[in-house]
Amino acid sequence: MAEAEKWAARLPNPAYAIDDDTAITVVDGAVEVISEGKWRHFPA
Repeated sequence: MAEAEKWAARLPNPAYAIDDDTAITVVDGAVEVISEGKWRHFPA
């Protein structure tokens, strides 16, 4: 996760780091994380 934090810090927009047991859906701008694994949201 430390590498993901460094990566996200360089982005001008929000980002997610997700594993293979995670999915993200976006419907009408609403984000939902569906997960049985590990994930993290990095706000802008």
